[in-house]
Amino acid sequence: MSIKHVPNEANLSQTVLKALDLLECVAESDRPLSAAEAAKRCKVSRPTAYRLLSTLVARGYAAHVEGSAYRLGTQALSLSKKVLDSIDLPELAKPHMRQLSDVANETVHLSILDKTEILYIAKVESSHSVRMTSTIGTRNQLHCTAMGKAILAFLPATDQTKLVEQLKLTGCTTTAVTDRAALVEELARVRAQKFAVDDEESEEGVRCVGAPIFDHTGRVFAAISVSGPAYRLSVSRLIALSSLVIDTAKAISGRLGYVSEN
Repeated sequence: MSIKHVPNEANLSQTVLKALDLLECVAESDRPLSAAEAAKRCKVSRPTAYRLLSTLVARGYAAHVEGSAYRLGTQALSLSKKVLDSIDLPELAKPHMRQLSDVANETVHLSILDKTEILYIAKVESSHSVRMTSTIGTRNQLHCTAMGKAILAFLPATDQTKLVEQLKLTGCTTTAVTDRAALVEELARVRAQKFAVDDEESEEGVRCVGAPIFDHTGRVFAAISVSGPAYRLSVSRLIALSSLVIDTAKAISGRLGYVSEN
């Protein structure tokens, strides 16, 4: 058994802490800060602030603006990109998916947009003996799945139009939307309500409710859903679960660096 060492304050470098405080102070400011302003906000002396900020500038974590002011440097962006690139989406999302599955007591799926389809990359099964069956790594259509419609609805208008034109609106059940104009209208409703419903459109006897997931740039690229047998998941039940699905999608998006405007 290994013992994890948790450093106490005495073991921490005060110089490093002060430098990080200054870096965070500059990053959180809505305008460039002078060394004096940063010193005041971080409660350090001006010489200390100037010395540490100069060091951060030399390493690219801060940058000079307007002569004596400082802003965040590009090296900070480079590090954040490396962090984001190293994120394993299924691993990051699984705790949130389990929590959602526990509350809804239904199967939760996670998928990503892959060309003109969704690709299932993770799932958490419900405890019911009768539940939706699916295989990670398989694909499904966009226009007849809750996750697919959730992604489509939040694409930029030009991207959505282009993708909708590429879709073959066939291969689902008789309840699926097969008219492009009707699909665009439904996507507008999905965008307004922030969730999508699959009312036995992808598979007879199965209903789902899904919500979009955004990356740190605000781009929609994935979705999460709650799925189950239609006899257990009425449309009214799906709508009742929609707020939980939306909140879960927001939590995952937030872990990816996305900052919601509302």
